[in-house]
Amino acid sequence: MKRIAIIGAGPYGLIALDRLIKQTPINEQVEVLLFDPDGPGGNVWREDQSDQVIMNTVMQHVTLFSEDEGPNLAEWSRAEAPKYLTSLNYEEVFSAETKLEKNDYCQRRYYGVYQSWFFDELLRALPENVTVDLIKEKVIDLTMTETAILIQASRSYQVDDVILATGHSANYLSKAEMENQEYAEAHKLFYQGPGNPSDTQLDHLVEGDTVILRGLGLSFFDYIALFVAKWGGKFSEEENCLVYEPSGKEPLLIVGSGRGLPYHARPNNQKNPGEEAQPQILTQEFMEQFQGSAEELFDLLKKEAELVFYQKKLAHSELDLEKFLQDYRKYDREKVLNDYQISAENRLDWLALLDPANNVSPEEFPDFIQNYLKKDIAEAELGNQTGAIAAAIDTYKELQAPFNFMLDQEKFTPKEYFEDFFGTFNRNYSFLTIGAPVIRQKQLLALAEAGVIEFLAPEMVIERTNGSFLAYSKKNPNRSFKGKNLIEARLPATSLERTKNSLLLKMRGKGYLSAHSLTFDGSKHATGAIQVARKTHQVIDKNGTVLPHIYCYGIPLEGLDWLNAASPRPKSNDRVFYLANQIVNSIYR
Repeated sequence: MKRIAIIGAGPYGLIALDRLIKQTPINEQVEVLLFDPDGPGGNVWREDQSDQVIMNTVMQHVTLFSEDEGPNLAEWSRAEAPKYLTSLNYEEVFSAETKLEKNDYCQRRYYGVYQSWFFDELLRALPENVTVDLIKEKVIDLTMTETAILIQASRSYQVDDVILATGHSANYLSKAEMENQEYAEAHKLFYQGPGNPSDTQLDHLVEGDTVILRGLGLSFFDYIALFVAKWGGKFSEEENCLVYEPSGKEPLLIVGSGRGLPYHARPNNQKNPGEEAQPQILTQEFMEQFQGSAEELFDLLKKEAELVFYQKKLAHSELDLEKFLQDYRKYDREKVLNDYQISAENRLDWLALLDPANNVSPEEFPDFIQNYLKKDIAEAELGNQTGAIAAAIDTYKELQAPFNFMLDQEKFTPKEYFEDFFGTFNRNYSFLTIGAPVIRQKQLLALAEAGVIEFLAPEMVIERTNGSFLAYSKKNPNRSFKGKNLIEARLPATSLERTKNSLLLKMRGKGYLSAHSLTFDGSKHATGAIQVARKTHQVIDKNGTVLPHIYCYGIPLEGLDWLNAASPRPKSNDRVFYLANQIVNSIYR
């Protein structure tokens, strides 16, 4: 008998379980032990969290079925969810979710219920030669012996192979974060380091005092939703705009970041599963021959997005659109645009997309931000099939295969890999493509118009002074705000060096795990990821030895793999399934 442990029952763990079951050799007995104290769905998607936090992917674009062997989240919600929710006495809790349409965004915990159902379906259809045991406990240690691997939870389990799918982990605070924490404790302030907003104890805030939030990504929008629920304020719609009706309990929120702008809103979805953008330039054949630099590759991705932009933008113009697009693919952009006399207002301005505040003075920024939000909302509401900018952003987002190819084939130089791809490009990619649903941007605008939120100009600075935190923009230090509450509105970065995950710490301490890093310009640069063999995802120990029976994928590899927080999309040959198959094929080899 072969005994396999999966540690973590979120999407990655469940997909690994599905692949292990489906690919079990018919002549072998297999037992799978699935460990997670929160059960199927894991901590991020757990069912006992606030109903205010929602997904940032529409329901029809979320699945756990690799070969479309079952319903995506939207299909499940319509067909399977009512009966399943009733069996759990959840029909009232999620009654609103079952009425959502395929292009709506559901509560995060509702996806957790889908994952529980998925797990139950796997158990219901188990082959006779496979058994699965769900152990709702935390794994605290792992020890390798000459003949087996020992997993320690409340008791010890002996297994042959282990798949680490541990997901997000809390980190020990950095030096600067620890200084803020100690200052807060000394002066009776509130400080929240990077973490899941659903876990933050907002009841411990210094009531009635200003709250400073640093970070304007997805976690920021979660905090905004949780704050509004805590205050008891309401949003009402007037002429397609939201208006915030205060409860009177609102403190002032001071918000900012390095860029100073919230991520672009997610465009309204008009695509069915399987309608993702297809490369016109960055095809698999092209990539296999590509010998250029990272910057050349990034520029070609922009050109892919531009082709879609002009296809939409110039659809009703009098020019020969097919000939224009053909020329644009082949020749110098500027020359083609000039030859076809494309006006400035009809051209795609990347600076305006990636650095909208570039020419805005710090003094003008508070007024600029509301106009930026209004414009961003309008563009997102045009939709990713009909809106020119929305369609371009969606193309930029969906053409991920060329970059995964570069990573898998190790075609980036170390410096390109660390500074250009996982540095500048990845930050811009996140800002442009992984924002919150447009409803969240509308709510943010309403709060700004109501005077509840004040935005700092770019390059936010936090200081500790006179028993308070002080927030200002480096570009405009004269406009500053004091507050007794400071929240780092972001998730912890992937970091084997700083993780608080007790299992990963024990494994690192025993030398089973090593940190992935790159060396260039005479220095070593840690990515934060666990080091694994790329083709099999077997972990590599501190001596550089591949451990043949321990595998890892998902969040702990962010910085070695890319975009590991995304849930798989249906009809897309999603990379999560590809990686799970790699691991399972190696286990059953």
